[in-house]
Amino acid sequence: MFKKLWLGLFIFLVLLAKPAFAASEFSTSYDVLYDVDENGVTTVTEKVTLKNLTSEYYANQFKLTISATKISDLKAADPGGAVNVIQEQKDSSTSISLKFNQQVAGLGKTLPWTLVFKTKDFAEKVGKVWEVRAPRISSTTNVESYNLTLAVPESFGQPSLISPVPKSQTTSMGKIFLTFDKSQLQASGVSANFGVNQLFDFDLSYHLENSNLVPVLTNIALPPDTSFQDVIYQRIDPKPLNVTMDDDGNYLAWYRLSRNQKLDIKVIGSAKLYTNSKVKKPGLEESLRKKYTAADKYWEKDNPQITSKLSEILAGSEEKTPEEKVKLIFQFVVDNLKYDSSRLQNDIERLGAVTALNNPDSAVCMEFTDLFIALTRAAGIPARELDGYAYTANTTLRPLSLTKDILHAWPEYWDDRRGWVMVDPTWQNTTGGVDYFSKLDLNHFVFAIKGSSSSPIPAGSYKYSATDSRDVKVSLSDKDFLGHPQIDVQLEIAGPIIAGLPGVFKLKIINTGNALYPSTPLAIATSKLSVLNANVQNSGYIPPFGIASFDFNIRTKALLDSYEDQIEVLIGGQKYTKGVIIRPFILFQTVPIVIEGVVGLMVLIYLSVLGTHIYKKRIRGKKSVGKS
Repeated sequence: MFKKLWLGLFIFLVLLAKPAFAASEFSTSYDVLYDVDENGVTTVTEKVTLKNLTSEYYANQFKLTISATKISDLKAADPGGAVNVIQEQKDSSTSISLKFNQQVAGLGKTLPWTLVFKTKDFAEKVGKVWEVRAPRISSTTNVESYNLTLAVPESFGQPSLISPVPKSQTTSMGKIFLTFDKSQLQASGVSANFGVNQLFDFDLSYHLENSNLVPVLTNIALPPDTSFQDVIYQRIDPKPLNVTMDDDGNYLAWYRLSRNQKLDIKVIGSAKLYTNSKVKKPGLEESLRKKYTAADKYWEKDNPQITSKLSEILAGSEEKTPEEKVKLIFQFVVDNLKYDSSRLQNDIERLGAVTALNNPDSAVCMEFTDLFIALTRAAGIPARELDGYAYTANTTLRPLSLTKDILHAWPEYWDDRRGWVMVDPTWQNTTGGVDYFSKLDLNHFVFAIKGSSSSPIPAGSYKYSATDSRDVKVSLSDKDFLGHPQIDVQLEIAGPIIAGLPGVFKLKIINTGNALYPSTPLAIATSKLSVLNANVQNSGYIPPFGIASFDFNIRTKALLDSYEDQIEVLIGGQKYTKGVIIRPFILFQTVPIVIEGVVGLMVLIYLSVLGTHIYKKRIRGKKSVGKS
């Protein structure tokens, strides 16, 4: 992402009268313009009015902190002329001190003054998207009014995402003007995207190792399609045995490793991220709803400390909607955890929700995510974790925390109306309140989904022991794409079908294309054969390089049936056929078996005749004894 301007506006009034004072002794009113040019350079003009609310104090200095890494052309003025300005850069913020040409003394007295500067931290083109941000009003200031106008070139295109919704939107002199007021900026800052999707190319390396004495079947997690992203694959080398999809929607590529084998895997593809969900009619199965509201190792949603804190957060909100409750939980996590960048210097130990709640000053993205999920699940609302690549050009404002390849973790929750909704409490915390709840940006590229458990691990986490390799390469792209799923259907039957005996044929649907093959209606038909389990309704989702296999039982009507038939498979509007031969049971036996059968039959006849002869002889003998 890019460097942004975050006006924390932490104001310190230096009073030269009585030493005791409060911020409420003075109020401020703002009329602010952020004017973005074609190159993304923003000229910030702040017209400020400082008002004295008491007759006991006066002020002649003003200090504020701007959370920006670099500003230029800084100048200020009041009615007495130019104002001396001193700026000091420290870490990711700039401290600005002004000394006015006159004092603000007397009840109701006001002093209007103006601050102007330029920065590249406020807007930047990221791939196909222009992103513009503005901060929320700091709660530490006594703000009487605050009006913000955001001016963006028309060449950026129409905004595809604006949060919050502006009070007005007009166009004039080649500029789009968006206006916001105090009530909107107290809760969150402004987030605006100009562009409907973002494109990434990726080159991922996976390293598998089997240290066991026996072969193992294992898998790696590939970046999946989600409600907000499409993925295509140009190459997976070596080719996996299969690629399947789990309940969370992960794509798992399967490999068999012999004992003591090491295997390097290369995955190359592209991803397209969307501002709006692709799912038009979202739905969540009840079994998954139970999983996504269950307790887990790091999501201790039944822990008394979690449930007690949830009661505090949601106190008096019984009538609120689930989304409103989630927002309260989200804001609690943002406001109460503190990002601790020092933890990135060592191997990061995942703490989990309860530990994060008890140690709020030592959090990274995993703790922000875990605490949000635990509290949300405790409220009965499904939630899960997303791991992946988040594009950022300023890791101080938008930090990354996971693995040696420095990935990111963020959560999503389920809304019955909108489906899965991604949010990022970490970045809302570290950017000074920019809105990462209402709409997420186009920079969060999902590698793995963790809902049912803490697995799978994302790309970048598959490494040989005691090695440090660079395994994740993601770059912005201007080349759009359209995924092309392509299936090959194979029907497998072992030899002729023997009339009267159970028969089986296997159906394989192989996705040879570069994109996900959707779940498609599936129909099986024959002319004479009976297919016993032909009630399979659809193919299921088949990822690229994936294979879906189905076994069907078939029968004939009689032992002496002899004919040729065709099995027809109708899928995706295409018909696939396979000829099958049916032979009668007796003719299908081998000659030795037939001979043995005949001999056996003769022996049975002979024994039967012999037995009958002996039986009759005995009867005659008994009759002779009776006569004597």
